[in-house]
Amino acid sequence: MAAREISVSTLFSTIASLAVVLPTLWFFGKPLISESLAEDFKQIAQEQSRPIRSAFSVLLTRDINYLRKQITALEFVRDNPPADDWTADDAEYLTELDIELEALSDAREELKPE
Repeated sequence: MAAREISVSTLFSTIASLAVVLPTLWFFGKPLISESLAEDFKQIAQEQSRPIRSAFSVLLTRDINYLRKQITALEFVRDNPPADDWTADDAEYLTELDIELEALSDAREELKPE
C-alpha cells in the first residue's frame, strides 16, 4: 500500500507542477510565437504583393510622363501665346494637371518597398 500511496502522491505533485508550469510556458511562449508568425505573414504578404506594386508603379510612371508632356505643352502656350490664346480656363487646366501630377507622384512614392 505504501508504494501505491507514493505513486498517487507523485501523480498529484506532477499534476500540480504541470498546472503551474504549463500556464507559465503559455504566458511567455505565446507572444514569441505570435511575433514570429506575424513576421512570417508580413514577409509573405510583401513578397506576394511585389508584382502588383511593380505594375502600379509602371502605370503611375506612364501617367506621370503623360502629364508632364501635357504640362510642358501648356506652359509653352502660356509663355509664347499667340494673340489672346491663353485663357483663364487654360490656366485652371494647367493647375489641375499640376495637382494631378503631384498626387500621382505621391502615390508612386507610397508603392516603393520599405
